[in-house]
Amino acid sequence: MQHYCKPDAKIVLLCQLYDSTSKNSTLIGVEYIITADQYTSLPNREKPNCHPHRIEFAPNRADPTFPELPAVEVKALMGKLTDTYGKVIITWNPKDRLPAFPPQVEQVQHPFMVNATVKPDVHVEVALIKL
Repeated sequence: MQHYCKPDAKIVLLCQLYDSTSKNSTLIGVEYIITADQYTSLPNREKPNCHPHRIEFAPNRADPTFPELPAVEVKALMGKLTDTYGKVIITWNPKDRLPAFPPQVEQVQHPFMVNATVKPDVHVEVALIKL
């Protein structure tokens, strides 16, 4: 899954999610990335819709890279992102030929994208959009 992320004035990052790195890839969802403090301020009913990135960025889950950034900037960014939370909304299951289901908030306990798309030790490329 390819993430294209940009800084956001209200939250940490806003990411568009695509099913591949191909120029013909399909937009399949969005991820909102918020700080730990923002997560804590959420109503309890909303918290299960967010996943901690310290779990997602664990070595056995995914290996995010930032190809446009020098190693020093990547290290600093990863230090900041590890303590954030993400809310993923899938608008198109990449297994489907057409977007045939309503948007779904993926919960970390059993997201299809981890079980079916992102396997342990998978390389996930993240592109930061410079404004």
